[in-house]
Amino acid sequence: MNAVVAERELDILVEPAPAERLRRPWRAAFLGALAVWSASVVVHLAVGAFAWLTYRGNGPAPDLWSVALAWNGWDAGHYVRIAESGYHLGPGFPAFFPLYPMLIHLFGGGPGAALFVAHASAYGALVLLYRLADYEFGPRVAQRAAWYLAVFPMGFFLFIGYNESLFLLLVVGALYAARRGHWWLAGTLGAFSSATRLFGLLLILPLAVEYLRQRGRMRADVLSLALVPLGVVGYSVYCLIELGSPVQFSIAQDEWGRRYTFPGQAWLIAVRQMGGPLDKATLGAVLDAGTILIAVVLLILCLKGPFKFRRDQLYLVVQGGITLVMLMSTEVGGRSMQSAGRYAMEAVAIFLVLARMGAHQTVDRVVLVVGASLQAVLLVIFMAGTFLVA
Repeated sequence: MNAVVAERELDILVEPAPAERLRRPWRAAFLGALAVWSASVVVHLAVGAFAWLTYRGNGPAPDLWSVALAWNGWDAGHYVRIAESGYHLGPGFPAFFPLYPMLIHLFGGGPGAALFVAHASAYGALVLLYRLADYEFGPRVAQRAAWYLAVFPMGFFLFIGYNESLFLLLVVGALYAARRGHWWLAGTLGAFSSATRLFGLLLILPLAVEYLRQRGRMRADVLSLALVPLGVVGYSVYCLIELGSPVQFSIAQDEWGRRYTFPGQAWLIAVRQMGGPLDKATLGAVLDAGTILIAVVLLILCLKGPFKFRRDQLYLVVQGGITLVMLMSTEVGGRSMQSAGRYAMEAVAIFLVLARMGAHQTVDRVVLVVGASLQAVLLVIFMAGTFLVA
């Protein structure tokens, strides 16, 4: 507690003059995010190269470019196919929302374009997270928050051909815009987020909480919050015209076995699905359910104890809470909470409270070492599913 307070007091003492404040925080955010992004790219390339060197499959080993494109496995391939051919590929494809494949198409299509959009979005997400954390808790917390996001065990999903980084960019951007009172910008970013993923609709609640805190009563700009669902509305109209049903994206979820349970029930199901210690289902459940459990503990620390957030920061807790509740209520393909480990990155508050805890040097080193180590292992496992064991 004393270390955190002392750190914040030091930040206040060295705070730049008002004339400099308009440009220097953003400069620090861009440079700080660039360092994190660059280090992440180097590490991922190194992991990919080592995976290439250890190839033991039948036939010739893939070249290094093929190794890089292996980051476009699984769902990433679906986004690329949608970008190239549209949604008339099969009944399950409308489950993938359109903004990310539209951007892939805009930048020429193909796996390379998917990686470009993902990396550009990852850098933008790091910049905005840095800026949000700096605004709320100071520059040292901002630095740690950006690094902790990058070394999150499933953090490599921000840098491969998935829509994780794009969605996080839009979510953090909307939260920061709302915090600064830029409500029409917040609503617009919220609309783009709901065009990227259905869970973008959840932004309405934290934005409404912050709006009421700032305004005290409804004014004309409360209509900005109504922009958030427009991404889903627009996609629904497309589905009606092109695919025959305005809820085709929901129907398509049945193809992937997605269903929703009573809040928290999916987490309990995941625990019950555990078998032997070396069983793949057990390892998957430990990864997903364990990550969510840690995230819940961190969120509780946002409300209780020495790292408790201020009352004016409640919007962050609300956003993290509703995200985790939805994750604990989702089953996919018969495996409860599948992919919840990576979706937990969307709970922004957990990285901010962890970054505050990181003022203690031991905590900081444990987070960085454990996170980076687990991420390297999980990245190799992900890539193995595309070419190492194919």
